[in-house]
Order: sequence, then C-alpha cells, then structure tokens
Amino acid sequence: MTVDRRRVLGSGLALGAATLASGVQADPPAAPAFRHGVASGEPAWDRMLLWTRVTGLGEIDGRWRIATDPAMRQVVGEGRFLALAERDFTVKATAEGLKPGTDYWYQFEAGGQRSPIGRTRTLPVGRLEQLDLVLACCAMYTMGYFQAYRAIAERPKLDAVLFVGDYIYEYGVSTYPGLDTLRQADPPRDTVTLDDYRRRYAQARTDADLQAAHQRAPWVCTWDDHEIANDDWMHGAQHHDAAKDGDWEARKAAAVRAYYEWMPIRDPDPADPYAIQRSVAFGDLATLIVPETRLKAREAQLTLPKDLDRLADGTPDIAGFRRKIADPNRRMLGQQQVDWIGAEMRGSVAAGRPWVLLGSATVMADYAYPDMSAWSPASGPLKGLFALTKLDLPLLNLDAWSGYAAERQRIYDAIRASGARALVLSGDSHMAFVNELHDDKGRVAVELSTSTLTGPSLGVVLAMKDTPFGARLAERNRDVTWCDPLAIGFVAVHVTRDAVEASFVSVADPRVAGSPTPVQRRVRAIAEDQGVSAWTQL
Repeated sequence: MTVDRRRVLGSGLALGAATLASGVQADPPAAPAFRHGVASGEPAWDRMLLWTRVTGLGEIDGRWRIATDPAMRQVVGEGRFLALAERDFTVKATAEGLKPGTDYWYQFEAGGQRSPIGRTRTLPVGRLEQLDLVLACCAMYTMGYFQAYRAIAERPKLDAVLFVGDYIYEYGVSTYPGLDTLRQADPPRDTVTLDDYRRRYAQARTDADLQAAHQRAPWVCTWDDHEIANDDWMHGAQHHDAAKDGDWEARKAAAVRAYYEWMPIRDPDPADPYAIQRSVAFGDLATLIVPETRLKAREAQLTLPKDLDRLADGTPDIAGFRRKIADPNRRMLGQQQVDWIGAEMRGSVAAGRPWVLLGSATVMADYAYPDMSAWSPASGPLKGLFALTKLDLPLLNLDAWSGYAAERQRIYDAIRASGARALVLSGDSHMAFVNELHDDKGRVAVELSTSTLTGPSLGVVLAMKDTPFGARLAERNRDVTWCDPLAIGFVAVHVTRDAVEASFVSVADPRVAGSPTPVQRRVRAIAEDQGVSAWTQL
C-alpha cells in the first residue's frame, strides 16, 4: 500500500514519512499450547487444509480431528502431525474424503491440551444459488483494534474470506504524524529477518478477534507488499535500504517463508516459491481467480520524483509521464499469469458459471487525483501534495493498476474475449470504492474495493477528512462511482445468479475496543446478457 512515502518526504511531491508502531496483546486461549488459535484454507470440494501452532511444548507430535458437528462427536477424519522448530512449530494438515458444500468443525490436540474448535466449509459442486464472501485487507495491529475481525466472525452466513493482502505490516516503532501508537509492535523495529517476521505474525495471531475470524470460515489468501516491505517488486522495495536492511533477496526469502508457515495456505513448489496464485470454483455459480502481483513479474513502480521529467521551460512533462504509465512493457503480473487468467475465465464461462470474481491486491480502477489545491494546508509536507493534485495524475496509486495501464488493458481484453461477467475484488488503498471499469469500448467489469480493517484511512493520513475528496474523485473519474476516503472495515459480498450485492461494514472507531460495526453502504449490480449493469445504491 502507498500510505508510507518516505522516498518523497521533503520533495514536495507526495505524502511524508509515515511508519507505525503499537501495543497490547489479547489474552491467549485457555490451552496455552494453542495460543495462536486455528485456521483453515485452500478449500476444495473434498478436502481442507487445517492450520495451528503449538507453543511451549518443543518438538512434539499430536493429532487432529474433523467432525460434522460443533461438539466434535461425529468425527469423520483424523490424523497425526509433528510440530517442528524448523517451521516455527506451525502445523498444517489436510483433511480428505470430505463432502462438498458441507460445514465441518476441527480441532488439534498435543501434550494433553486441545485447541479451540474451528469451523470450515468445503466448496460446493453442481447447482449453487448464492455465495457469501467477505473481502478484507490491511490489518495494522499497531494502529487499531481488531473488532472488524470480530464482526467477520459473527456473520451468520459466510462461505469464505478473501484476504487480499497486508495481513501484517513490516514497520517498527515510528508513527504517523499526529497518530499515536496504540499497540506496541513486536519486534519494536522493522521486520527484516526470519525471526522478525515470525514474531510479527505470532503477535497478530494472539489477538482473540483475529483468531475468531479464522475459526469462522476458510480463507483464500494472497499477499500484497507489507508482508515483505512497502511497495515491493521483484528486485526491491520502497521500504528497503540495503545499507540498513541487508540483502533484498535474503529479506524477501525470510518474509515469504514466514508467510507460508503462518498462513492457512499450501506450501509452494520449491521451483516456484512465489506461486501463490489461486483459482477456486464455487459450484456452477462463480470462479474466484487470485493472481500474484508482487514478486513473480512486477517491475519497479513509477514515482514522481524519479520519473516526472521537466520540459525546457521548467514545467512538468505531464504528457511524457503519461506515456511512461502507458508503456506496453510495464508488467505487474507477467504474460504467463495474464494468459492463465484468460484460460481460467474461458474455462469458467465454458462451465456455465455466471460470474468470474477476480481478486486483486490493489485497486484496478483508473483514477487521477482531483484538484484539491483549494484545501491545501498553509505549510507542512502535505502542502506539496495538495498542490500536485492540479497535475491531473495518479499520485499515490502508481503502485496500483493505474501505474500499469497496458497490462490492465490485457486483462480487460481477456475478459472481453472470454465473455466473462467479471467482478473485481480489491484492496490496499485504505479507502473504500465502488467502481465501474472501462476501456475505449465501454464498461468491461465492475469492482468493489475494501479499505483497511484497522485504520488509519488515507483520508485521515492526508488530512482530507474535512474536504470533499471522495465526491471530487468520483466526479473526476469515469471508473469511480463512489469513494469514501475515511472508511475503515470490510465488504460483505453476496452473489446470486442474477446479481451481486455488497455491504460495506464500517468500524466506527478502531482505536476504541468494542466500537460498533454498522453497515455504511449497500450496493447492487445486475447480471446482463453482455456483462454487468451499473451499480445502484440500496
């Protein structure tokens, strides 16, 4: 995500430095050996990956069970596991021979102690009338409480959680200007080593609300940048200084290893360690496609300080910068993944599924910042940013699809070629969006984009809470139907054969434990013969 912009602090070209820190851990579960809870993922119609971590017992073997009832009396599968130090005592087991479209409950046991009981659900096969997902991302443990996770756990209908990145943040003890640390980070420094990343995951997973969200339903996960370092790409990151942080490849390998250890996701092929891309079929209703957007093929992001040239008269070369954005050689996914997405969409249409859901770690809509210079502060690092909004350019979304326009068009071409009815589900921006995606031929898809689970929102970071930024953004950009720059929360997505409905669940104040989580906005898009209708507010 692009909230932290140390590289441009003092240049007058963008947002100033903003790193994080924070504090208090939730009480562990009753069984101390399982103080990080349980989780499930990699849902299939006949199997499920189960996850836990064993604490304080050393290397030990144990067993897992899966049942058709929450009391764990009707056991339909069981097996053994071995918790090893080399995997940070995390455990993964695969329960097989399950029935499709069925709720199951599971539990681990080791050293005479039992884990909490988790609930999961296998994928359906055949006819499916409705699907309920949660779209979530961006959980800053240091800057807010996790009541959004509690609200996810309490949803009465939930088939799966789609988490599109920034499960942890790599920042250490520094803070956003004007925003005090709420919960101290562990370790109290930027994460660089394997031990650092493991500790940061362990800290987040001691939170009871996060554990509850994992216990509620299976997760489909991908990473974004903060699981490694802000604005990362194949060969580096904005928040990586080799002189201070060491070798990039070593840091990247450590972060990826910790991610695979701590998340309910299958281990990668050693020959393809960044192959986190997934495709999941929900009966005959929808195919969920989630590509990898950071480490397999992404080229370095454009930045205003580095890439916005000056003309002979000293004025910014806006046309030249736009040509750089449109460069057909700029890649986020790489052609192999673009081809894979196209094949998956064609397969979904051939199978008769009405919907293709495309998970994206970053916002796909194209938008430039509206002129907000009239609201510029009198001084400070944000003054330059407000002035730059006169340039009619993507400013802080160059890390998203607005900075990779040609490859985005290849995705749009694949959608059109497949005949898919496409809904993009995205995150990262720390704002909430309802979007309609266009190319030169018209509307090609629709998009829902969720904000941060914990804050701070981009509107707060950019001191835009008393400005009409969201309304101006929607007025200025064809792709943007609605934007709330202050939103904090997640999106509940309800899919039927005829429509998609979304509820934007808001956290009233993430810095107050137990803050209410009302529905802020509801929208619907209708399935049409040649795609999807415009969004309407409910």
